[in-house]
Amino acid sequence: MQVQVGLLARSLAAAGCEVVVACGPGPVDVGDAPVARLPAMEARSAPRVVSSLRDVVADVAPDVVHGHGLRLAPFLAAVARRRSIVTCHGLDPDRARRTAAVTRLTAVAVAACGEGPRRVLGRVGLRSRVLDNAVPPMPAPLAREEVATRFGLPHGGLLVVSPARLTPQKDPVTLVRALAHARVASAVLVGGGPLDAEVRRAVAIEGLAERVAVVEWLDDVRGLIAGADVLALASVWEGQPTAVLEAMAAGVCVVATACTGTADTVVDGLTGLLAPVGDAVTLGSQLARAADPAVRARLAAAAALTAKAHDPTAVAAAHIDAYERLLAGRWLDAVVA
Repeated sequence: MQVQVGLLARSLAAAGCEVVVACGPGPVDVGDAPVARLPAMEARSAPRVVSSLRDVVADVAPDVVHGHGLRLAPFLAAVARRRSIVTCHGLDPDRARRTAAVTRLTAVAVAACGEGPRRVLGRVGLRSRVLDNAVPPMPAPLAREEVATRFGLPHGGLLVVSPARLTPQKDPVTLVRALAHARVASAVLVGGGPLDAEVRRAVAIEGLAERVAVVEWLDDVRGLIAGADVLALASVWEGQPTAVLEAMAAGVCVVATACTGTADTVVDGLTGLLAPVGDAVTLGSQLARAADPAVRARLAAAAALTAKAHDPTAVAAAHIDAYERLLAGRWLDAVVA
């Protein structure tokens, strides 16, 4: 989400909008946009966050206040209800009903980053319109030899990269088991997280220690994605995964689970290869299919058209149109329930 906020801020500014970013502590890359700092978002700090945000809105007097993450809806309602939008960047289906109920009470306009999240919200009675994520220009790819040497991997064969926090949502253990089933690839799992020890145990149990590296987040992960043969994800749910769009933009084949969000971005057999959620055997079989360079090339060529539709300039234009709809009282016009 932080990547998308920064990219949107820079793209809107390039389109001629005046942009001020209000956010909590921590690094943020929003180009030349002014940054107004808010207290860290915690339950006990909620009154201070509202007060600080109200001060920012009073000082800037924006036409539109755009929050990212549904938990911001009550804060936006408190300071600028009629000119606020909140974007859902992904939603655990098991928690959707409760989250939607709270958001609906705020009466803040809701956007969803893709058709998948929009449908999840719709099933629990919260209507939204789609505002897609953007895919930034990709850096030069890291060389295969450099990657193999850096992570202690074999210098030949299929190179798989999975840029994902090691959390239950991302289900990295299923990915490890898929790699064991495929037996065709070396892989770098980038992200770290609470399942780190469990993932490392799975790597050892499956006998993959020489072919799978498990590492913390890397500053040059986008170059690593660009240099891979395959980007793989085993997620249980997603919003509109930036990593998938980045792989598509870099000409890298996507192999993933057909979860909400990913299945709305990747067309199985046309722009990538999908497997059922939690199915390590089928995911492994799809990785094995991607070992064929001709298959990868065909899928990547088609996926490039998807990435093009997420160009930052086009996404910024869509946001500006949405802001104008909000101010004109036409937020949900032409939106299918």
